[in-house]
Amino acid sequence: MEYFNLLEFKKEPFSNSPEPEFLFAAPQHNICLQRLELAVRLRRGLNIIIGDVGTGKTTLCRKLIQNLAMPVAGDAPVVQTFLLMDPAVAGRLDFVRTVSSILGISDVGEGDSEWQIKEKIKNFLFEQGVQEQKNIVLVIDEGQKIPDDCLEILREFLNYETNSFKLLQIVIFAQPELRKNLAARENLLDRVNYLYHLKPLSFLQTKAMIEHRISIASIEPDRRPLFTPGGIAAVYLATMGYPRKVVSLCHQVLLMMMIRGKKNAGWFLVRSCQGSLSVRGIRRVSWVALGLSLLTVITFFALSYRAGLLDNIGQTPHRPVLSGISITKEPAAIAPPQLNSHETQAQKVSTETPEQPDGSQFSRQTQNISQAANTSATHEKMPDYLGTLSIKKGMTVWQVLETVYGSNRQEIKRRFAEVNPRIKNIDFMLPGTVIHLPAELGNTRPMKPETILVSLESGKNLEEIYNSFLEKKNLNGIGEILFVPFWNQKDGSHFAIVVN
Repeated sequence: MEYFNLLEFKKEPFSNSPEPEFLFAAPQHNICLQRLELAVRLRRGLNIIIGDVGTGKTTLCRKLIQNLAMPVAGDAPVVQTFLLMDPAVAGRLDFVRTVSSILGISDVGEGDSEWQIKEKIKNFLFEQGVQEQKNIVLVIDEGQKIPDDCLEILREFLNYETNSFKLLQIVIFAQPELRKNLAARENLLDRVNYLYHLKPLSFLQTKAMIEHRISIASIEPDRRPLFTPGGIAAVYLATMGYPRKVVSLCHQVLLMMMIRGKKNAGWFLVRSCQGSLSVRGIRRVSWVALGLSLLTVITFFALSYRAGLLDNIGQTPHRPVLSGISITKEPAAIAPPQLNSHETQAQKVSTETPEQPDGSQFSRQTQNISQAANTSATHEKMPDYLGTLSIKKGMTVWQVLETVYGSNRQEIKRRFAEVNPRIKNIDFMLPGTVIHLPAELGNTRPMKPETILVSLESGKNLEEIYNSFLEKKNLNGIGEILFVPFWNQKDGSHFAIVVN
């Protein structure tokens, strides 16, 4: 009998194979998948995803291929995907031969030159893309292995186009080494439609990933947790949120649970498994760093328990990875919503992805939860405030009002002044100044009933989504984007970045 049957699993929860169904939809993965699918279906050309070893690139790659295989409504062309798993070749001629073989071009002879093979690839793409109305996608995994001179061939492939779209869509998943090669080729870098850097998971995302995999693999999805809070903390401290390391360690933990007859995995059990895996890349933590980190984790769980937030995190269904582009056709006279300050802080704990997943992240999460401990959220009526924003260098109140409300007319400025009485001069504010944004301003951004909005990103944290909007608004290839707040009694306040 397989070990996972003994632990009441219907399949292995921590397999080292890139199974798309086990992909945990962390915010960064959701955004990445939606942007990639949008770029491919709009035939934008070259897209590159870069991440360190073990950040989940291959699993994300397989999930993208799965999503692209799903039909979409309307007369959109059928997407046909071809996967190049290892682009390490001896030279340019071998590279074009490999690509032609993957595309299924059968008339390539042994004596054909590089130019002849590229012509056959071009003719194939024209036949498939124009005559057969197919969207041809070349997905390259392990993109850091592409030889430098073969990057020039990819640039030439991008020149195969009609007046309205690229004949070949290219998606590359690579380790950071590819950045150096791209930097040396500005003519290729300029053609990149979407470049995204995957980061490790935060502590709460690591916890949610473990629970997600166990739920998917279990015979009974609502089973008791297999990892205690201390066990989850030990996993995070050992792996620092790198999905491959999390999977590898958790697999060993389940085996040890079966051997010892344990019903759950705690701190010491996980630590014993970590020791046996140290040679395979599991991060060893110094005793000083371990003590400090453990102290902050214990504080985190204590405050979370008192606030009643930890149970909610475990019970809330995980947001599934979208299988298509999210399109809304509802009439949208969108009234600005609001997040109470405690809601903003609590949500920030569950969605924020740190630049560096070190001990300071635990301190920030502990502070956020302690602020949320004495209150509870309600959606019975629209709150008085959208939330708060911290003014950054280069930001102005006028830009904020224009972005959030679609206007900075006199009524909006008057309401802003009413809720920010301590601010005497809104034309001059130092970086770090915290401002409150009022709700209930009426129909500030009216939209026609037939308006179609494509959601790029959404969430309940005003400042997080607003900062993400500032990063995206000047990116090429995605058209005009809007920051849209909305509210309803069921879900409360949300904020979205949409393409109009």
